[in-house]
Amino acid sequence: MLLLASAALVLAGCGDEQAAKPPEAKSNAAAYDAVDVCALATDEQYKTALGENAAGKERRDTASLKACAVDGSSGAFYIFLSILRPAMAAPEQVDYDKAAAQGAKDVDARTFSFFDDGQAYVETSDGDLVLRASFVYYVDSGKITDGPGIVNRLHTLLGQMTQKV
Repeated sequence: MLLLASAALVLAGCGDEQAAKPPEAKSNAAAYDAVDVCALATDEQYKTALGENAAGKERRDTASLKACAVDGSSGAFYIFLSILRPAMAAPEQVDYDKAAAQGAKDVDARTFSFFDDGQAYVETSDGDLVLRASFVYYVDSGKITDGPGIVNRLHTLLGQMTQKV
């Protein structure tokens, strides 16, 4: 009887140390200090996200975030990429930002999106960091007509960036 119970426990995974361990959380807070946000994507990835060639990249780091502005070749819009190491846990920061964005939509468990006529953005938590990709029209330069398509391109870009942080 004892042998039968032991066999059942082994088959169920009980007693297996690997099954009992939770997955390790990504720890990337230290990467924040040295990250160059402009270098987290290739020119081809920027072209795909913009829907046209990139006209130039400019780092826009501040004391509170690391950022990069990437102009589209038409001069009508740009992508603004930012990475933040928040004081609270990254998923909590994303939840807070999502609650503040009227009309925000969940993309997945860690990611939300928002768009209106002039801008679209996707924000996600990745380990200890919060990453956001925004697509923004310059004033009177046009408006977003395919919000879901732009959100999809930004989400793809963020996925590519998180692999390098």
